[in-house]
Amino acid sequence: MEKRPLIGMTCYKRDPADNNIGNHYHLHDTYSNALHAVGATAVILPYTFDDWDILDGVLFCGGGDINPARGAYDKDDKGEAANVCDLRDDFETRLFHAANERELPMLGICRGCQFLNYVYGGKTVLDLAEAGYKENHRVTPFGVALHPIVPVEGTFAATMLKGRPGVASYHHQAVKTPGKGFKVTATSPEGVIEAIEHENGRIMAFQFHPERTGWPEPFAWLTELARKHLAAR
Repeated sequence: MEKRPLIGMTCYKRDPADNNIGNHYHLHDTYSNALHAVGATAVILPYTFDDWDILDGVLFCGGGDINPARGAYDKDDKGEAANVCDLRDDFETRLFHAANERELPMLGICRGCQFLNYVYGGKTVLDLAEAGYKENHRVTPFGVALHPIVPVEGTFAATMLKGRPGVASYHHQAVKTPGKGFKVTATSPEGVIEAIEHENGRIMAFQFHPERTGWPEPFAWLTELARKHLAAR
């Protein structure tokens, strides 16, 4: 049996009783299900993880906001960050640098999109409503109701979204200015950035949630690059 590439997934740390930062690692199973379905082995990474060389790829998953003290937002932005976890910010920063040093493929979803953009020097909108956007990006029921999206022709996002009516999302922040090396590949009708791709060809990120709508393409892309990394080890 062919060995599956190992993809690490970032996660929340919370108290299941009240949803605040606590001592339980937590992640919705749609992420691991999506990776398993396309041939990867998916593992949740605790914040103590540092065995970087066993990984073939990384999925930066959704979650709380980046701490404003880290410089992810413009100082004059209005609004508040929610569910900030410094332990997660610290761990994901270490994880990114270790993965980037090893040239691992990386996929970001929701918070993961904002985080990957941030580590490349980009900025995040602190709160879409406070910034004047009128669209609803917390569309419910989550994973069923969709909102429209406008991809850039000739990009991965355009290929994935062809024939699909919209995306599932639940967020109050988004990429404001792309980080170094990133290009915008999809926006909402109002101009909220929904997808970015890096010029290095191994980092891609979406503000929306393809795992909630059963779209395999991003996870197949990540897994295929991870498989090539595994073969080269």
